[in-house]
Amino acid sequence: MRFIACGASVIGPRHLDLGEPNQDAMVLAGCRGGWIAAAADGLGSRARSDLGARSACQVTRRILRATSSSFDLPATLPLIHQQWLKAIGPTTPRDAATTLLFGRVTDQGEVHAAQLGDGLLLVKYAGEFRRVTPERTAYGNQTWALESTHLQDKWSYTKGRFTEPGDGVVLMTDGVADDLEPAHLADFFDALYQDVSTRNRRRGRRWLQSELNDWATPLHSDDKTLVAIFRTSE
Repeated sequence: MRFIACGASVIGPRHLDLGEPNQDAMVLAGCRGGWIAAAADGLGSRARSDLGARSACQVTRRILRATSSSFDLPATLPLIHQQWLKAIGPTTPRDAATTLLFGRVTDQGEVHAAQLGDGLLLVKYAGEFRRVTPERTAYGNQTWALESTHLQDKWSYTKGRFTEPGDGVVLMTDGVADDLEPAHLADFFDALYQDVSTRNRRRGRRWLQSELNDWATPLHSDDKTLVAIFRTSE
């Protein structure tokens, strides 16, 4: 089974103008013939949200690399939170609060993915597209995040299997997600696969960076991160 993966994170114009760091972070790494991906968006009002986002992605990569084939996704979520608290020290959890999305794909196409907070987690298994991220409610201003207390019931997660070309998992922070029409998410997913599948990882990253930097939405001041893993062939 073959995969194509790419990811990019670009700083938003507002942070660039203010000389502030990118408060998004991402990782994308091969793992025993499969892939690990994570994306995080540090809460903009917090002093060290950039540290929180980077640490969340690094901790997630380390934990997912060490997992066995009998992977228990729900049991892994509190472990990620515990290790994140250690990684950000001595910074307080409040100052480093961050969202987190991640995905793990094995060499056999087994998929586990999860999300806490804003952004979008999209998957396709056996040709069937699914939005894992819950719809926002009328009280949608509340952003759940890694902070002082583990929030098991606020995580959304999925498991499945890639069985055909075009199946995949896509993670994105709200700098991208908020500009996409919910009715067109499946079309966006398929178009992304078509674009990414014609490029290797390096060219895919450059293409994606260019797309995010030239984002068509006016006043797009937010940082933007997108990571994708697709199955391409047997």
